Amino acid sequence: MKLEHDWFPVPVPSNVVIGQHSWLHSSFSFLHFRSQREVAVRIGNSCGIYLGSFFDLGPEGHVEIGDFSALVGVIFSTNGRVSIGDYCFIAHDVVIADADAAIPPRPYPESPPARASGDIVIGNSVWVGAGAILLGGATIGDGAVIGAGAVIDFEVPPMAIVAGNPAHVVGNVPH
Repeated sequence: MKLEHDWFPVPVPSNVVIGQHSWLHSSFSFLHFRSQREVAVRIGNSCGIYLGSFFDLGPEGHVEIGDFSALVGVIFSTNGRVSIGDYCFIAHDVVIADADAAIPPRPYPESPPARASGDIVIGNSVWVGAGAILLGGATIGDGAVIGAGAVIDFEVPPMAIVAGNPAHVVGNVPH
């Protein structure tokens, strides 16, 4: 599919599903996309995937984004599974990666793909601050808030506020 507004002359990969009323800034977001899954990226309804977002997925990479979520300049780098719930806001320069080191695309088909270090699961109504890094094994509970620059590779309880480096729970979202 070619985006009507897109400046980049390449269509969105055929294994990317974009929900109704959702916005994708450009197919350039898939420049390093290599997933061979039948459905590699599923973007829910009424979502916004804005400037600077990239899907650098390996052959087994899979990203699912719920409804009514906004991602601003988020970088996905995974050969595993990333799940983002409904009503999430993920701010500028957030990296969601299943490994702690970026690995460029493999030049030879016989090279084994990088192994995923664990799924990354983000619940519903989660806010992730600018520059945060979510690594393999991170599970963010519903309603949690991740502070800017935090590095998360652990389970964050629902409604928790996590900040600092090393990241730790600093409070709870008021009900």
